[in-house]
Amino acid sequence: MPRAEPGLTVASFNIHYAIGNDRRLDPLRIARTVAAFDADIVALQEVGWHYRGRAGLDQFDFLREQTGYEAHAGLTRSHARAHFGNALPARVSVGAVRPLDLSVRLCALRGAIDADVEIAGRMVRVINVHLGLDPWERCIQAGRLLDAIQPRPKGPLVLLGDFNDWRAKSAGIRELRAVLPHCLSPRSYPSRRPLLRFDRVYASAELVIGEGGVFEPSTTRLASDHFPVVARIGFAG
Repeated sequence: MPRAEPGLTVASFNIHYAIGNDRRLDPLRIARTVAAFDADIVALQEVGWHYRGRAGLDQFDFLREQTGYEAHAGLTRSHARAHFGNALPARVSVGAVRPLDLSVRLCALRGAIDADVEIAGRMVRVINVHLGLDPWERCIQAGRLLDAIQPRPKGPLVLLGDFNDWRAKSAGIRELRAVLPHCLSPRSYPSRRPLLRFDRVYASAELVIGEGGVFEPSTTRLASDHFPVVARIGFAG
């Protein structure tokens, strides 16, 4: 993908615990895919292990070692039987990193990573999110995201990740779009035959989303049940 300056190249990828469509656990394949994005910052979901993956393998450290990115972790579980969550690998300067708890009672644990990123001398807030499977759950989580976004001073903001919602006008999504008017939502799931727009990039009015879409070399189709989404973000005006 050609790079224009100044700006930020972002990517989102649900790696399915590094288990591919061929049912192989292959963290190295994931690391090589992440490196191929040539992105400044990457939002990863389903990193680590619990009932999937290899117990004891720290995928966060593995990604750091294999990609050279600093992989900021947002764990939703970390104990003897599980170590998993989201990750935010970055090769640009990252300031404050804030975990957000999006878990809803009686549902699977969910979370987000909220980070301040410096690019071309300007600060951009980047949030990596993984929402739940039920519509009512996602509506609650969208409200929590809005609560986290709105009290802070306004400024450039990118929200990206796996939204688990194919409906562009669902209640929670409509509320987020009121704050984040720009959106890239290609068909990314399932990677064997992508039909649903689960993986998205949203941006605030201070930013523009340039070229982008699914990252689709032949090896990526096997790497996970989701395709990665890559986008070029620039500053408006």
